[in-house]
Amino acid sequence: MNTTTVTEDTLDRLAKAIMVKHNVDYDEACAILGKMRLRLVCDGSINRSVAMQAALLTAVNTGKRAFHGGVYVSMPHLVRCLLPWPSLQPLNSMVSMMGGCFVMPENDEFTQTIYFGSSPNPVADALFVFCSGWRGGVAPAGIRVSIPSSQDFATGGVLAGALAVAHGFLRVSGLSSRPLETAQGISLWRPDLNWLDPAADGPELESLPKSLWMLGLGHLGQAYLWNFGLLPYQVPGEALFLLQDFDSVVRGNYASQLLCERNTVGRKKTRVCSEWLEARGFRTILVERPFDENTKRTGDEPFVACCGFDSAKPRRIIENAGFDLVIECALGADAARFDRIVLHTFPDARRRPTAIWDNDDQPEPDEKLIEAFRSKEDCGILAETLAKKAISSSFVGAVAWALVTGEILRALNGGVRCELIQTHLRNNYQPGVVLKAEVYALRAARSGFCQADQPLAASA
Repeated sequence: MNTTTVTEDTLDRLAKAIMVKHNVDYDEACAILGKMRLRLVCDGSINRSVAMQAALLTAVNTGKRAFHGGVYVSMPHLVRCLLPWPSLQPLNSMVSMMGGCFVMPENDEFTQTIYFGSSPNPVADALFVFCSGWRGGVAPAGIRVSIPSSQDFATGGVLAGALAVAHGFLRVSGLSSRPLETAQGISLWRPDLNWLDPAADGPELESLPKSLWMLGLGHLGQAYLWNFGLLPYQVPGEALFLLQDFDSVVRGNYASQLLCERNTVGRKKTRVCSEWLEARGFRTILVERPFDENTKRTGDEPFVACCGFDSAKPRRIIENAGFDLVIECALGADAARFDRIVLHTFPDARRRPTAIWDNDDQPEPDEKLIEAFRSKEDCGILAETLAKKAISSSFVGAVAWALVTGEILRALNGGVRCELIQTHLRNNYQPGVVLKAEVYALRAARSGFCQADQPLAASA
């Protein structure tokens, strides 16, 4: 029985996954998370690659929320930041401000090492990150990977960094018994192709979204804004984000939501997300009420919506709000499937939202899990409520919203529409993809576009 009373506001969702896998109570699960450490080792390539820098910052930001024993970074001295960050400090300072520590611990069974670049003597069970603008992936030591590309922007790096943290967490936590034996990655330009196929590389990034409606600012919505906050807008002030959510930050959000920090507890999520965007020069509009049947796009409001809902009810009505394009993403909820990602685009898809989400049924919680949540003060209702909560993580959210970002970038840069993308990270399989034949640029046209800047690395 727990000695600590857990509430809906303080619950760490990844601790719940540990409880299920190892048959322990909440206190023991938190103790296991407290032993887990992440080592991030960079070579000189971090000086030259926008995507690799985005991968590193994403690994630090997602890693600190899952590896409670700390994130430890080894990198060259005074690396010039190539990302559009609201300061002129070195990348090393960004890593430190985000929670990375520059003292490297020894490797042990509770530690995952990830290399950004090459290493002549990698430690056992290490992972290597590979990324360019349109592609991102991870591979175990000893696997040769080559993704030559002149396209260097953040999105492929976000994807790669989050994938590496995901695989590292699944291994160290024991949530997956299937080790990564081959390179795993995704092309954001052509998710239907093997990411190592030369045809999976995309064109020069020219256009970025000018106007977007964000529906839901939980761990999915915040991961989306993390992705877009790192993109190379030539004039960020031309872009507008309409942010819609009604929740406030609670302590438990820190474990899964990329823009929530310890000092944001109690604040509206719209305000936290707006500050992140406006610090980078973007404009924002805040809507602090739920999305429901009365929500309709009007006038010059964004024609493209990105949805990060956590229930079926709002998903069923997303086609009725007047958007030209809706990109919706959903994740698995239990310990076996929280790393499963399903992306849909609407309207005019083969299946409508009302058919996909035709009911609100939730599985009954495991009795053992209810018992594991009990404390001396609990009458049983709280324990059952906690047992029903979905498991969520920042690293899966970051992978999911790299896919969403890729969908929008494809629409604006002459790519194909994916009606459906499905992937389960621990299975190491090629994503399942359904393409839809249409002139995709026309669907995104009314929201306009902004000019993308050339990579800073190219002008260095």
